[in-house]
Amino acid sequence: MIRTLGEMLETLRRAEASRLDEVDIKHAPTIGEMYEGLTQDVLDRAIPLGLDLKVVSGFAIDGNGGTTGQLDCMLVRGEGIPVPYTAGKFQWHVKDVLAVFEVKKTLFGEDLGEAYQQLKSVSQITSAWLHKAKGEYEFSLSASMRAYAECTGEITPPANQWLQMDPARHLIFHTIMFDQIAPVRVMLGYFGYSTEGGLRRGFSSLLAKNLRIHGFGPPTLPNLIVADGAALVKLGGHPYHQPVKADGYWPILASSHINPTLLILEMIWTRISYLRPMAELFGEDLELELLSPFLEARPVIPDNPEQAQGWMYRETPMSAKQLAEGPDHMEWAPVELDVQQNVVLDQLCRKDVYTTEPDLLAYLASSVRDPETFFRSLIETNLVALDGTRLVLTTVQLAIVILPDGRTVAGENNTGRLERWVQRFMERRGKADGAGSEGGAELSDP
Repeated sequence: MIRTLGEMLETLRRAEASRLDEVDIKHAPTIGEMYEGLTQDVLDRAIPLGLDLKVVSGFAIDGNGGTTGQLDCMLVRGEGIPVPYTAGKFQWHVKDVLAVFEVKKTLFGEDLGEAYQQLKSVSQITSAWLHKAKGEYEFSLSASMRAYAECTGEITPPANQWLQMDPARHLIFHTIMFDQIAPVRVMLGYFGYSTEGGLRRGFSSLLAKNLRIHGFGPPTLPNLIVADGAALVKLGGHPYHQPVKADGYWPILASSHINPTLLILEMIWTRISYLRPMAELFGEDLELELLSPFLEARPVIPDNPEQAQGWMYRETPMSAKQLAEGPDHMEWAPVELDVQQNVVLDQLCRKDVYTTEPDLLAYLASSVRDPETFFRSLIETNLVALDGTRLVLTTVQLAIVILPDGRTVAGENNTGRLERWVQRFMERRGKADGAGSEGGAELSDP
């Protein structure tokens, strides 16, 4: 469903943008309103019915006197406060704002910086609200905890111990958590940068002009920046993310030239799913978008506790040829397990397993497996993380499947994704065999 709707809405968006570009109007505010109206129309078509969500324009507020600048397009729930003597503009508490769009007809240089500042004000309002919320709002942060575990291979401690976390890890968790709570922040240009390389250079230039300035670290980065022919995608965990590298750098931005409306739907529908699980939105969900690495961030923790913590950025250089070559999507596949991994995962579905258990270490020794290397391989599956010496599943519903070809695979199956993959696998195997394959897959769902 998401792929079909994404393609349909992108076709509509581009066709209408071309039509608006031909309208003989020179009044800049009116031109801006036309493209903002188009964005609202497309977004309204993308929202599933029956969720009591609406698309408005106006201002986000923190409930304590703080407000953003005027925002072109907001996806909201609940009720807002009409702005007096204006048509269709509202003040909306940021806790009820799911997404914000800053719309530009043309996204280049100065417009990129101007749009960034507008979206930064949304992050600032969200932070101001959170600092004064005093516990009257509750969140389920399970999505952020899973994303953190998959990024770091570690489980977050209990909430009352977050401030005692390793400072670098705490900054990463804070970024992931903030991106779950704050509105999805999208910068949308209908024209402008026409290549990935151009958009990457433009954003690098923006960051270079704002070194050591508050508000340009990973938590405040927009979730998505869309120009004419390319997009920058934040890897903040909702839904896209990558593991922290051995040297401490965390991939935080990637670039893409695939259908940007699909990226918008992925982010907005992920956010909606945190309010109300709706796995059916994503269809079979057996394809993954391929993104090009762009920007990595490493927490910087000064020796002097009175100095501010910060981030160091590192860019991944890529040529135009590298950005253009290769497929845009790849098929999702479960993790293939070896014998020892299967044994440990099967045990984890039933009881706690510790890396220090004598019986487990003896089993690994008899299998000629180095314990450190083995446990690292388990964590690299993204199905397991560490809580001290305790191994913990990061999945909601792990399923293990023995395939007819003798392989054992495992994956998250809380939406039936692994079962759908197995069904496709068996169908393809049957076609390859001509008259159908003998036997079937054995699903273990402890």
